[in-house]
Amino acid sequence: MSHQYKPGDVVTVFQISQSKELVVEGKATIRRRVADIDEQYRVEFANKPGLTCERFVDSWGQDDPEKYVQDFNRRSAR
Repeated sequence: MSHQYKPGDVVTVFQISQSKELVVEGKATIRRRVADIDEQYRVEFANKPGLTCERFVDSWGQDDPEKYVQDFNRRSAR
């Protein structure tokens, strides 16, 4: 897999919570790719303008983030 998003794209970012469940961290705008790490980006969250963070962007959950979270957590609970 390689980078599929470009600067300016808006994506949903997921995170594993302390209780080991997948949660939606929020919507973020891709600012730049991180070289040599597939699907790793510098992103800027809508609620934290001007602050960029490095995040892995999971392309599988972009179409229906809530369903993706539910399916992921159901699978990992087994």
